[in-house]
Amino acid sequence: MKKGFTLIEVSSAAALLAVCAVVLAQLIAVATSERVAERTRRTATDQLQNVFEYLAATEPAKLAAGDFDKTPFESQIERMLPEGNIVFGTKTLDSRNVIFTVTVSWSDGERRPRKEVAMFRLLTFSTDTVVSNGAKDKTTPMIR
Repeated sequence: MKKGFTLIEVSSAAALLAVCAVVLAQLIAVATSERVAERTRRTATDQLQNVFEYLAATEPAKLAAGDFDKTPFESQIERMLPEGNIVFGTKTLDSRNVIFTVTVSWSDGERRPRKEVAMFRLLTFSTDTVVSNGAKDKTTPMIR
C-alpha cells in the first residue's frame, strides 16, 4: 500500500477550499458595501444636525418666512453625498406653531433606489413682551 492522498481526495479538498474562498470574498464585499452605506447615512444625519444647529441660531421671523441662506448646506450635501440633494420645508399649523422639515436624499448607485433621511422640528413662536430693567421693549418672536 502506498502512502499519500488519492487524486479524488486532493480534488475534493481543493473544491471545498475554493467554495470557502468564494463565500468569504462575497462576505467581505457585502460588509464593505454596508460599511460605505452606513458612513453615507451617518454623513447625511450629521448634515441634518448641522442644519438644525444653524436654524437654532437663526432669527425666528426668518425661519417662519423661509428667508435664510441655504447655499452652504446645498453645496456641502452635493459635495459629500453621491447625487445628494437637500430640501427645506415649512408647514404653518397656526399663528404660533410651525413645523420645519429638512430632507436629505442621495443615491448609492445606479441599481439601488434613492435613499433619504428627514428630520423635523416643531417651532413654537412666542410674542411675549420682553422686559429689561423694568421697561417694556417691543414684542419680539422667540422660539420655545
